[in-house]
Amino acid sequence: MVWWFLVPKVVFGEDALDELEQIEGKKAFIVTDKVIAEIGLAEKVQTKLQALNWDVRIWNNAEADPKVSTAKSAAKEMRSFGADWIFAIGGGSVMDAAKAAWVLYANPDMNLEALTPFDSIGVREKAKLVCIPTTAGTGSETTKAIVVREDESGRKFATINSELVADLAILEPEFVKGLPRDLTAYTGMDALTHAVEAYVSMWKNDFSDACARQAIRMVFQWLPKSVDNLEDLEAREKMLVAANLAGMAFSNSQVCLAHSLGHSMGSVLRTQHGLAVGLALPYTIEYSAHDNPETATHYSDLAGMLGIVEKSEEGTARLFAESIRNLQKSIGFPTSIKEAGVTEEEFEKALDKMVEFAMMDSSITMTPRNIGSGEIRRMYEYMFDGKRIDF
Repeated sequence: MVWWFLVPKVVFGEDALDELEQIEGKKAFIVTDKVIAEIGLAEKVQTKLQALNWDVRIWNNAEADPKVSTAKSAAKEMRSFGADWIFAIGGGSVMDAAKAAWVLYANPDMNLEALTPFDSIGVREKAKLVCIPTTAGTGSETTKAIVVREDESGRKFATINSELVADLAILEPEFVKGLPRDLTAYTGMDALTHAVEAYVSMWKNDFSDACARQAIRMVFQWLPKSVDNLEDLEAREKMLVAANLAGMAFSNSQVCLAHSLGHSMGSVLRTQHGLAVGLALPYTIEYSAHDNPETATHYSDLAGMLGIVEKSEEGTARLFAESIRNLQKSIGFPTSIKEAGVTEEEFEKALDKMVEFAMMDSSITMTPRNIGSGEIRRMYEYMFDGKRIDF
């Protein structure tokens, strides 16, 4: 089978923003959100580009879990401005909004949910894309994925296309320096989930495996330091790199069950993305490894990399899941839906819709063990109480 490993040009480290001096263009359209605009990060890029004689417009209406209508609004502004470069400055939601708008800028009548990996969308005939992350988690700056939300139902859906890999990703540690402790933890667990799921996905490959393994090592080493000391620029930079490597891994192999469960929680309970997928991760390891020797071996490989060994490979996989829970506890990350602040009444009201949305999520197709709606329901019930998966 022929495969491709697609990544953008990546510039990282202190003063990485100086790479803007190497870009040739005239009209920069910056996609960001109001928080990033208020703290001056978008303006910092704007000032640097204007000093290089660029015409710059800032659009700061990106939202958490962007809706299709939001992408349409940004695309309309891009057309009116005539952008030849798009700059996404923010977390994963900002980059999702920018990529979705990029598609609609080039294809105004396209249905985003109908976009497939095989479509020719010609985005670079209109503009090129630079991504500058302000969180260390999603890895969206290096992926070919978009996650957006239906306006009416609120359901999140993901799609991929090779043309959506950014032309340039700039990893500037100063841009994540002020990230609050909880978001540092949530986004870090998002990166870990990307890497672990990439390593067991049905489309795993040698290149994605290499990126995933290094990302996992780095998260276990640097995420606690990043949470403990928000001013630790070395830890911030290492987590930016880890998230980027995890993005390279899953963009080229895909994510699985934790993202199906997490996307659904985010849609129905409005749970922050990194919190949702990170919370689901150890439960999905226990489920996927159960009576499934090949997948248990993959998890066992990752556990061995961290010095975790048990007699059986499934037992080692379960210890790996526990090591993730221990990491979560060390950074103040909830290990059950109840701990995340969801009441039993809220959970019961949301459960049917969460099961429905999880079964519809495209990530479920890459899960290395078959699963149906009954198992999804049981998993959510176990996750609510923090009970280990035993089926």
